[in-house]
Amino acid sequence: MTYDYTILGAGALGSVFGARLALAGHRVQLLTRSPAHPAAIARDGLLFEADGVEHRVILDACQTADAGQTRVVLCFTKTTELVSAIESILPRVGSETVFVTLQNGLGNGARVAAVVGGHRVLHGVTMVPADYRGPGRVETHGQASTWLDAYGETPQDHAARLVSVFQEAGLQTSHDRAIETRIWQKACFNVAMNGLCALITGSPGMLHAYPDGEVLAHEIAEEAIAVAHAERIAVDSEAVHGLITMACAHHTFHKPSMLQDLIGGRLTEVDSLNGYVQLRADHHQISTPLNALLLRLIRLRERAPEFWGQASAPESR
Repeated sequence: MTYDYTILGAGALGSVFGARLALAGHRVQLLTRSPAHPAAIARDGLLFEADGVEHRVILDACQTADAGQTRVVLCFTKTTELVSAIESILPRVGSETVFVTLQNGLGNGARVAAVVGGHRVLHGVTMVPADYRGPGRVETHGQASTWLDAYGETPQDHAARLVSVFQEAGLQTSHDRAIETRIWQKACFNVAMNGLCALITGSPGMLHAYPDGEVLAHEIAEEAIAVAHAERIAVDSEAVHGLITMACAHHTFHKPSMLQDLIGGRLTEVDSLNGYVQLRADHHQISTPLNALLLRLIRLRERAPEFWGQASAPESR
């Protein structure tokens, strides 16, 4: 069987997209490194809750080693794992398969194209809140939007077709020819929100409930916006700050991906967000003290499980 859509990196966000597409009647395969999520789905289906309404979604799920042929691969892995993940499935998915990256971070379209060629890649950005509630269970809630475009020599009709499919599946999506601006705007938002929520073990709603947090998020974002403008990316400052205000007001108990990573003892995408911004800030000799502090703190926090794991080891003599 050839799948319509394969989700590479079926964590919280990938599973939400997979659930929406399956509910719309498409043949969907979820791929993940963990055996627990596919095992739960095989037993009980994917339990998908959208704005308080629960669905039991029947679809295929397995580990990446068992990937099957597919028309489209939606990439939701961590940016640091993107290239290796695609390389691991490339021989099995099909020579004409289209690859779509909607991940956090900057430069993902180029990373995908370097592996599969620039003639079958779509890139974009999504603002779909997603929470992983345990093996076989995901949740989404609140306002959500997605934007995408063709990358490189990829025909524009690929983008138009996918936008139509997403819209029919209940995923509010737009075909945006200025997608680099959208990607940077999302990055400026994430640079502020992800790390901040991760460090305080909080949510956008917590920043709203304690206004000093929301003010700090806006200040961090303003640093990233200045770097984007130095890169000649036409980021709309009001749009970025509007996203922060919207998320704080409406995504009350959403756990951003960086927080979920830290809770799970995993490395985060901080280097493709705050790290990338800091690299370009240094290049342009722009001062970004809040971003630099957040970057260093997240890097330290990532290493906490490894450090405390040494406490139970026998002391060397």
